[in-house]
Amino acid sequence: MRLTKMISLLLVCSVCLAFLPAAQAEEGPGAVSDLWECIYDLLFNTDNVTVEGEASFSLDGEHFKTAGLHYVQEGYSSFYDLKLLTPKADGSERETGWTIIADQEGNVYVMEKYRPGEYREGSTEPHRTLLRRSVQLDAIVDLSILLSEQMDQLLPQGAVSTEEIADGEKIHVSLQEDQIPGLAVSALNIAAVYLSDRWFYYGLDRSFSEDVVISFDNFATITEALAYGTVHWSLQNADVDFTIDAEHRLTAVEGTVDAASTFLDDTVRVVSVSFRLNMKDFGVSAVRPFSPADYGVSLPEE
Repeated sequence: MRLTKMISLLLVCSVCLAFLPAAQAEEGPGAVSDLWECIYDLLFNTDNVTVEGEASFSLDGEHFKTAGLHYVQEGYSSFYDLKLLTPKADGSERETGWTIIADQEGNVYVMEKYRPGEYREGSTEPHRTLLRRSVQLDAIVDLSILLSEQMDQLLPQGAVSTEEIADGEKIHVSLQEDQIPGLAVSALNIAAVYLSDRWFYYGLDRSFSEDVVISFDNFATITEALAYGTVHWSLQNADVDFTIDAEHRLTAVEGTVDAASTFLDDTVRVVSVSFRLNMKDFGVSAVRPFSPADYGVSLPEE
């Protein structure tokens, strides 16, 4: 299930960091660096914001998941609610997901849909940013900056355009597979491996036996197969709008992206994602302290 958040972040970061440098040639010096500052500030310097979003995922043209996100950051406290809908064979949908609340002491409270009436306790290192910093993540950020300095001449004219709007500007990115430089594809895969390791493998090295053929059907769900079995991602096309307000804050990202997943058995599947993210309530977002009574839950009996 965490693949939903992983893909959302990956799509935003990869399109923003790897492709937007082309705008420098078209819009003049400063456009790309300004946009990168907005993205960086949102992910690493913003400690009070509400993020809402939704995404629809399909595999080879067949819908397999819908996601709804509500995330609030207030200093070291955060509220994360993810709702997932998966189509079932009888035409209905299976609802999964979870609600996670973290306080400024690093205490974490998790309520999962498939365990109604219960919650679990945990702990983590407190952080007050949308993405938790790490040495590896800083390396990826440094790589993105290096790419932005080298790639401004590699994309065709017209792939990126800027439109002035009433309260800021909108940047539109439209790319096809043959317009995407190999450097961007490499950066995408480095980011994919990092994000997957962070959420699925806790930093452990992954390996697989070349003598054992693992296919898509070896996994229980499409999400598991994509998360555990993809050895290479490549973007086929992207059509994304970024909105920046008059106060130089990224307030919306919306679009569609198609990415090809090369699997362990060398089969290629196309994942299509239509998504929308809105950032709002800067400086006034609030997280209510966790109370089991508010959610009608209790700790599971030992």
